[in-house]
Amino acid sequence: MFFLYLLLWLIFSMRLSIGIIVAGIILSAVVYRFACAHMDYNVKNDYKLIRKGFLALGYVFIVIWETTKAVFGVMRIVFRRKIDVDSRIMYFRTDLKTNQALVVLANSVTLMPGSVVITLENGLFCIHCLDTSLVADIEKSAPVRHLIKCEE
Repeated sequence: MFFLYLLLWLIFSMRLSIGIIVAGIILSAVVYRFACAHMDYNVKNDYKLIRKGFLALGYVFIVIWETTKAVFGVMRIVFRRKIDVDSRIMYFRTDLKTNQALVVLANSVTLMPGSVVITLENGLFCIHCLDTSLVADIEKSAPVRHLIKCEE
């Protein structure tokens, strides 16, 4: 959190000099110390926050990759001469425990072309997919595995 305070100071200063950096370090340290004393912040939580930030960044890249694969899958369906679509409503359950992870997964599935989450109740996903090949083994997919790692 200290580095976030320092980064905000440097952004809002709009100039970079030794004096501004030194003043930023001092003020950031004072604000961080205040936050530790009165707002239940500590260094251990900051390390967890940094780790979660890197995991979230990794999840973004995984979703981009999976979305790219889904785009090509939908393009294959669209550009075929013979329309042979196996559109279905499917149900699946994952090993995710927190509501936040379930909602992130539901939003990620909805972002994927060719699929949309209809409902999410008690960890049971109901999705409509354009073709079953687009959501094959979704409960064991890379985004689900990564979200399980993020929950730990």
